[in-house]
Amino acid sequence: MKFFTNHILQLSILLFSLSSIAQDDNLGFSQNAATNLSSAASNNIQSHGTSGYFYNPRRKIEGTEYLFDTWNNSAIVYSDDEYKYIINNINLNIKSNSFLSKIGKDSIFTYNMNGIDRIIINNKTYKNIYSEKGKTICEVVFESDDFSILKGFDVKTIQSSPNPMINRKNDRIVRKKRFYVLKDETLDSFRFARRKVMALIAPKKKAEVKEYVKINSLSYRDENDVKQILNYNSTL
Repeated sequence: MKFFTNHILQLSILLFSLSSIAQDDNLGFSQNAATNLSSAASNNIQSHGTSGYFYNPRRKIEGTEYLFDTWNNSAIVYSDDEYKYIINNINLNIKSNSFLSKIGKDSIFTYNMNGIDRIIINNKTYKNIYSEKGKTICEVVFESDDFSILKGFDVKTIQSSPNPMINRKNDRIVRKKRFYVLKDETLDSFRFARRKVMALIAPKKKAEVKEYVKINSLSYRDENDVKQILNYNSTL
Protein backbone atom coordinates (compact mmCIF):
# COMPACT_ATOMS: atom_id res chain seq x y z
CA MET A 1 0.00 0.00 0.00
CA LYS A 2 2.88 2.38 0.79
CA PHE A 3 4.45 1.65 -2.61
CA PHE A 4 1.17 2.35 -4.36
CA THR A 5 0.58 5.55 -2.39
CA ASN A 6 4.05 6.84 -3.22
CA HIS A 7 3.41 6.32 -6.89
CA ILE A 8 0.10 8.13 -6.70
CA LEU A 9 1.89 11.08 -5.10
CA GLN A 10 4.63 10.99 -7.69
CA LEU A 11 2.09 10.88 -10.46
CA SER A 12 0.24 13.94 -9.25
CA ILE A 13 1.97 15.79 -12.08
CA LEU A 14 -0.01 13.74 -14.58
CA LEU A 15 -2.83 16.26 -14.67
CA PHE A 16 -5.77 16.45 -17.00
CA SER A 17 -7.67 19.46 -18.22
CA LEU A 18 -11.27 19.39 -19.31
CA SER A 19 -11.72 21.84 -22.14
CA SER A 20 -14.51 23.24 -24.27
CA ILE A 21 -13.78 24.60 -27.72
CA ALA A 22 -16.84 26.79 -27.41
CA GLN A 23 -15.18 28.75 -24.57
CA ASP A 24 -12.08 30.86 -24.11
CA ASP A 25 -8.94 28.93 -23.15
CA ASN A 26 -9.10 30.35 -19.62
CA LEU A 27 -12.70 29.28 -19.09
CA GLY A 28 -14.07 25.85 -18.23
CA PHE A 29 -10.56 24.67 -17.33
CA SER A 30 -9.88 22.30 -14.46
CA GLN A 31 -6.96 20.17 -13.40
CA ASN A 32 -7.45 16.77 -11.82
CA ALA A 33 -5.30 14.39 -9.82
CA ALA A 34 -3.42 11.58 -11.52
CA THR A 35 -5.94 9.06 -10.20
CA ASN A 36 -8.32 10.35 -12.86
CA LEU A 37 -6.30 8.34 -15.38
CA SER A 38 -8.28 5.42 -14.03
CA SER A 39 -11.47 7.38 -14.68
CA ALA A 40 -10.41 8.00 -18.26
CA ALA A 41 -9.82 4.30 -18.72
CA SER A 42 -13.22 3.37 -17.30
CA ASN A 43 -15.25 6.21 -18.89
CA ASN A 44 -16.34 7.43 -15.47
CA ILE A 45 -15.85 11.02 -14.28
CA GLN A 46 -19.07 11.47 -12.33
CA SER A 47 -17.22 12.28 -9.12
CA HIS A 48 -14.06 13.85 -10.52
CA GLY A 49 -14.00 17.53 -11.41
CA THR A 50 -16.31 19.08 -13.95
CA SER A 51 -17.41 18.21 -17.46
CA GLY A 52 -16.34 19.92 -20.65
CA TYR A 53 -18.58 20.16 -23.70
CA PHE A 54 -17.90 20.55 -27.37
CA TYR A 55 -20.26 21.49 -30.17
CA ASN A 56 -20.56 20.51 -33.80
CA PRO A 57 -19.32 23.10 -36.30
CA ARG A 58 -21.91 25.09 -38.22
CA ARG A 59 -20.48 24.13 -41.58
CA LYS A 60 -20.11 20.50 -42.51
CA ILE A 61 -16.50 19.37 -42.58
CA GLU A 62 -15.27 16.16 -44.14
CA GLY A 63 -12.34 14.31 -42.60
CA THR A 64 -10.98 14.56 -39.06
CA GLU A 65 -8.21 16.29 -37.15
CA TYR A 66 -7.71 13.13 -35.07
CA LEU A 67 -4.94 10.67 -35.86
CA PHE A 68 -7.17 7.62 -35.42
CA ASP A 69 -10.60 7.19 -36.98
CA THR A 70 -12.08 5.68 -33.79
CA TRP A 71 -11.55 6.08 -30.04
CA ASN A 72 -11.23 2.33 -29.43
CA ASN A 73 -7.45 2.31 -29.21
CA SER A 74 -5.50 0.26 -26.68
CA ALA A 75 -2.81 2.27 -24.94
CA ILE A 76 -0.29 2.09 -22.11
CA VAL A 77 0.64 5.41 -20.53
CA TYR A 78 4.11 5.36 -18.94
CA SER A 79 5.10 7.97 -16.38
CA ASP A 80 8.65 9.26 -16.06
CA ASP A 81 9.26 6.71 -13.28
CA GLU A 82 7.90 3.84 -15.43
CA TYR A 83 4.59 3.50 -13.60
CA LYS A 84 1.86 2.70 -16.12
CA TYR A 85 -1.87 2.97 -16.76
CA ILE A 86 -3.94 0.97 -19.22
CA ILE A 87 -6.25 3.12 -21.39
CA ASN A 88 -8.75 1.89 -23.97
CA ASN A 89 -10.26 5.13 -25.28
CA ILE A 90 -7.52 7.45 -26.47
CA ASN A 91 -6.83 9.55 -29.55
CA LEU A 92 -4.43 12.23 -30.73
CA ASN A 93 -5.81 15.58 -31.80
CA ILE A 94 -3.26 16.61 -34.41
CA LYS A 95 -4.37 20.23 -34.56
CA SER A 96 -4.11 20.86 -30.82
CA ASN A 97 -1.11 18.52 -30.43
CA SER A 98 -2.70 16.71 -27.49
CA PHE A 99 -3.89 13.27 -26.43
CA LEU A 100 -7.53 12.95 -25.43
CA SER A 101 -9.81 10.37 -23.87
CA LYS A 102 -13.50 10.58 -24.69
CA ILE A 103 -15.64 10.39 -21.57
CA GLY A 104 -19.30 9.76 -22.21
CA LYS A 105 -21.04 11.49 -25.08
CA ASP A 106 -20.16 15.15 -24.68
CA SER A 107 -16.95 15.46 -22.67
CA ILE A 108 -13.27 14.64 -23.00
CA PHE A 109 -10.07 14.51 -20.97
CA THR A 110 -7.02 16.34 -22.30
CA TYR A 111 -3.76 14.76 -21.15
CA ASN A 112 -1.06 16.96 -19.71
CA MET A 113 2.17 15.42 -21.03
CA ASN A 114 4.26 16.75 -18.14
CA GLY A 115 5.44 13.69 -16.23
CA ILE A 116 4.52 11.29 -19.05
CA ASP A 117 7.51 9.61 -20.67
CA ARG A 118 5.67 7.90 -23.54
CA ILE A 119 2.34 6.51 -24.65
CA ILE A 120 2.16 3.25 -26.58
CA ILE A 121 -0.93 3.02 -28.78
CA ASN A 122 -1.64 -0.03 -30.92
CA ASN A 123 2.00 -1.12 -30.39
CA LYS A 124 3.43 2.22 -31.61
CA THR A 125 5.32 4.61 -29.34
CA TYR A 126 4.47 8.31 -29.10
CA LYS A 127 6.47 10.94 -27.24
CA ASN A 128 6.41 14.64 -26.57
CA ILE A 129 9.51 15.76 -28.47
CA TYR A 130 11.43 18.85 -27.42
CA SER A 131 13.60 20.71 -29.91
CA GLU A 132 14.64 24.24 -30.83
CA LYS A 133 11.36 24.45 -32.76
CA GLY A 134 9.28 23.83 -29.64
CA LYS A 135 7.51 20.67 -28.57
CA THR A 136 5.34 18.33 -30.57
CA ILE A 137 3.96 14.82 -30.21
CA CYS A 138 5.57 12.37 -32.63
CA GLU A 139 5.59 8.67 -33.30
CA VAL A 140 9.01 7.19 -32.63
CA VAL A 141 10.13 5.19 -35.67
CA PHE A 142 13.63 4.56 -34.35
CA GLU A 143 15.50 5.69 -31.26
CA SER A 144 19.11 5.42 -30.13
CA ASP A 145 21.52 7.34 -27.94
CA ASP A 146 22.79 9.25 -30.99
CA PHE A 147 19.62 10.14 -32.89
CA SER A 148 15.93 9.40 -33.39
CA ILE A 149 13.77 9.04 -36.48
CA LEU A 150 10.34 10.53 -35.83
CA LYS A 151 7.02 10.72 -37.61
CA GLY A 152 5.18 13.99 -37.11
CA PHE A 153 1.61 14.80 -38.05
CA ASP A 154 -0.18 17.84 -39.43
CA VAL A 155 -3.62 18.74 -40.72
CA LYS A 156 -4.65 21.07 -43.51
CA THR A 157 -8.13 22.43 -44.12
CA ILE A 158 -9.15 22.71 -47.77
CA GLN A 159 -11.92 25.24 -48.16
CA SER A 160 -15.14 24.42 -49.98
CA SER A 161 -15.81 26.01 -53.35
CA PRO A 162 -19.04 27.05 -55.09
CA ASN A 163 -17.39 26.30 -58.43
CA PRO A 164 -19.21 23.23 -59.88
CA MET A 165 -16.07 22.30 -61.82
CA ILE A 166 -14.15 21.76 -58.56
CA ASN A 167 -16.93 19.66 -56.97
CA ARG A 168 -16.04 20.54 -53.36
CA LYS A 169 -19.23 21.41 -51.49
CA ASN A 170 -17.79 21.05 -47.99
CA ASP A 171 -14.59 21.98 -46.20
CA ARG A 172 -12.22 19.03 -45.98
CA ILE A 173 -9.56 18.21 -43.40
CA VAL A 174 -6.53 16.39 -44.78
CA ARG A 175 -4.11 14.57 -42.47
CA LYS A 176 -0.43 14.61 -43.37
CA LYS A 177 2.68 12.95 -42.00
CA ARG A 178 6.26 14.13 -42.08
CA PHE A 179 9.48 12.47 -40.99
CA TYR A 180 12.27 14.04 -38.97
CA VAL A 181 15.67 13.18 -37.55
CA LEU A 182 16.39 14.45 -34.04
CA LYS A 183 19.98 15.02 -32.93
CA ASP A 184 20.91 16.99 -29.81
CA GLU A 185 17.50 18.71 -29.77
CA THR A 186 17.94 19.74 -33.41
CA LEU A 187 14.97 18.60 -35.49
CA ASP A 188 15.53 18.34 -39.25
CA SER A 189 13.31 17.00 -42.00
CA PHE A 190 14.10 13.47 -43.14
CA ARG A 191 13.21 11.35 -46.15
CA PHE A 192 13.78 7.70 -46.79
CA ALA A 193 16.63 7.51 -49.28
CA ARG A 194 19.96 5.70 -49.33
CA ARG A 195 22.03 8.86 -48.92
CA LYS A 196 19.97 10.06 -45.94
CA VAL A 197 20.05 6.72 -44.17
CA MET A 198 23.77 6.10 -44.71
CA ALA A 199 24.53 9.59 -43.38
CA LEU A 200 23.31 8.33 -39.98
CA ILE A 201 25.77 5.42 -39.94
CA ALA A 202 29.38 5.65 -38.81
CA PRO A 203 31.92 5.31 -41.69
CA LYS A 204 33.48 2.16 -40.22
CA LYS A 205 30.09 0.42 -40.19
CA LYS A 206 28.83 1.39 -43.63
CA ALA A 207 30.29 -1.54 -45.58
CA GLU A 208 28.78 -4.09 -43.22
CA VAL A 209 25.40 -2.35 -43.20
CA LYS A 210 25.32 -2.21 -47.00
CA GLU A 211 26.04 -5.94 -47.15
CA TYR A 212 23.23 -6.58 -44.66
CA VAL A 213 20.81 -4.55 -46.80
CA LYS A 214 21.83 -6.48 -49.91
CA ILE A 215 21.54 -9.95 -48.32
CA ASN A 216 18.11 -9.19 -46.86
CA SER A 217 16.79 -7.33 -49.93
CA LEU A 218 15.91 -4.28 -47.87
CA SER A 219 14.85 -0.91 -49.25
CA TYR A 220 16.12 2.46 -48.09
CA ARG A 221 12.77 3.91 -49.11
CA ASP A 222 10.63 1.69 -46.89
CA GLU A 223 9.96 2.84 -43.32
CA ASN A 224 9.96 -0.65 -41.78
CA ASP A 225 13.05 -1.70 -43.72
CA VAL A 226 14.95 1.39 -42.60
CA LYS A 227 13.96 0.67 -39.01
CA GLN A 228 15.41 -2.84 -39.45
CA ILE A 229 18.59 -1.43 -40.98
CA LEU A 230 19.12 1.02 -38.11
CA ASN A 231 18.39 -1.64 -35.50
CA TYR A 232 21.06 -3.82 -37.10
CA ASN A 233 23.47 -0.89 -37.15
CA SER A 234 22.95 -0.50 -33.38
CA THR A 235 24.17 -4.06 -32.82
CA LEU A 236 27.52 -3.50 -34.56
